[in-house]
Amino acid sequence: MTPRHLTPIETNTMKIKAHAVVFTLLCLLFVGILPAPDVPAQDDLTEALSQQLLEPDEAAAQHKAFVLSRIPKLEPAESAEAWQQEAARIRKRVLDEVVFRGVPSKWRDAKPAVVWDKVIETEHGYRIRKLRFEALPGLWIPALLYEPNKLDGKVPVVLNVNGHEKSGKSVGYKQLRCINLAKRGFLALNLEWIGMGQLRTNGLSHNHLAKLDLCGRSGLSVFFLAMQRGLDVLLDHEYADHERTAVTGLSGGGWQSIILSSLDTRVRLSVPVAGHSALAQRVAHANSVGDVEQNPCDMVSIADYVHLNALMVPRPLLLIYNVHDSCCFVAHTVKPNTYEPVIPFYEQAGVANRLGYYENEVPGNHNYEQDNRSQLYRFLNMHFFGVDEQSREIASANEVQPHADLIVPLPDNNADFHTLAADAANDLPKSLDGSVEERRERLKQILRYHPQELSADLFTGPKDVDGLMVRRLRLQANGEWILPAIVVEGAKVDRHVVVLAEGGFASQVARIRELAESGSRVMAIDPILIGQTNPPGTLYQNAVLLATVGERPLGIQSAQVAAASQYFARIFVGDGVDIEAYGPRSSLMARCAAAVDGGDTIHAVKTNGEVNSLKDFLLPNASYNNTPEAFCFGLLEYFDLPQLKELATKSP
Repeated sequence: MTPRHLTPIETNTMKIKAHAVVFTLLCLLFVGILPAPDVPAQDDLTEALSQQLLEPDEAAAQHKAFVLSRIPKLEPAESAEAWQQEAARIRKRVLDEVVFRGVPSKWRDAKPAVVWDKVIETEHGYRIRKLRFEALPGLWIPALLYEPNKLDGKVPVVLNVNGHEKSGKSVGYKQLRCINLAKRGFLALNLEWIGMGQLRTNGLSHNHLAKLDLCGRSGLSVFFLAMQRGLDVLLDHEYADHERTAVTGLSGGGWQSIILSSLDTRVRLSVPVAGHSALAQRVAHANSVGDVEQNPCDMVSIADYVHLNALMVPRPLLLIYNVHDSCCFVAHTVKPNTYEPVIPFYEQAGVANRLGYYENEVPGNHNYEQDNRSQLYRFLNMHFFGVDEQSREIASANEVQPHADLIVPLPDNNADFHTLAADAANDLPKSLDGSVEERRERLKQILRYHPQELSADLFTGPKDVDGLMVRRLRLQANGEWILPAIVVEGAKVDRHVVVLAEGGFASQVARIRELAESGSRVMAIDPILIGQTNPPGTLYQNAVLLATVGERPLGIQSAQVAAASQYFARIFVGDGVDIEAYGPRSSLMARCAAAVDGGDTIHAVKTNGEVNSLKDFLLPNASYNNTPEAFCFGLLEYFDLPQLKELATKSP
């Protein structure tokens, strides 16, 4: 049956009746005849713990100030000769203390094995030779050598590295660059980058390098050796001119270019494109921070990227940036801190014309397109051939090869960060001789542990909150950090408990209430990178900025937890404290704090969500991004949880 439509009068009548029903129900609710619907009451303790003690901009400011204060300045040298001596010292320190720290000699000193594959012949004056080489035992890197058909005498060579391109070495703009170089008489080696193209696997995801760091073996070395062994292959070519060797690349390729060129003096010319900047620029512009390899552990405690630029003196260096870069390193943010400070070093050496700077406007985004490639050709011509003129690109778009045609066969069991870390961890932790105090000192060295002095920046009087007394604190640590904290207690107090939680203390309202009501005075605190103290932005990037200037996030956190425990015991005249920690990050900092304390103030540690072993952080599903502090360089080399627990026991 077809439904009948209501007339306007009927519709209005129904609306009036509905309104009357609603009005009647509201009246009944008001006089209490009907029960009110279930609406959760506001938990006063939840509100008290959720109130902001440290604003996000304060957290960001103190983090930035801490990092910036630890960046070494690029100091002028008395003479060009004096700078060369200083440059050699810096270069050696970065190689020994950062790039190859803890790396076995069989990695560092091996000559790369090379397997040549098929050759792609073209009708355009060059061929493409497929190959793979062993960067370190078990890790093979695919590559393409663009080789002129006619070779007579020694010819210049260019190592072409690439950035975060999913298609890797087959990306069009990189092919065009290598094709043009070959047509101009160069040998051009096109490397695949770790984690990209054929090497785009979870096991080679960049931040997994930290798994090697945890074992005391530099994860950065894998990236460096992949570049350096590629350079070995290129220079082993019978026609390679060792005096005319260049490196270039975009983005992560720009980073590779300056890292390899500044630290390996076989490189005679470098053209990094939108790939690096002084650390201060990265601190100011979070989109420029990059992955872990671009902020290597301890590097900037020795040399900032502007130092690496100066290490190029007197070798030619062209820095290219883009004016509207949507990725990172926008030109105007980089020029004053990364290029201009290096000018005096080139002038002092009498080679001012060997330092170049170019800002790309067309297209001006994150690119290595035709305009930027033309700047490369011109710079190469100027310094390898003595010709200074515009260098237009040779049209070659129809010669770009499909991705599938550029695949290089790789072994099925190619190594990755997971297998390399598992191998490194086989015999870890190593046994430590010596007394408990000597072992505790070794832990402090690994954590870069510095005792912290706490004072109250804010300490409110007690306030009754739902039957509990609540005090709010802002603790100042060493004049560098403000740490939010809260003290909660009931009518009776017979023990003291410090609460740490990954989500900040506001995430543990129920447990804090339970402890207080059962006779505990609770102090809950957010150490750095936790809760209110974690600056806006990406957790792992906040952590790497601390590590690259020579600090250890875990060490700072552990020192703050230990200092807070001592402060808590001192202020409230407690015999000592227990710690309850929630989550793997908080659990580890509690363990380390207790191990350093040695039972003097911290009597017991109770954890929730703790890993079974530090080796759990080496598993494929473990992520640096989620637990960056846990990847403290070299911690697993001598300490796992049993060793940390042993140190936490008070000596007889």
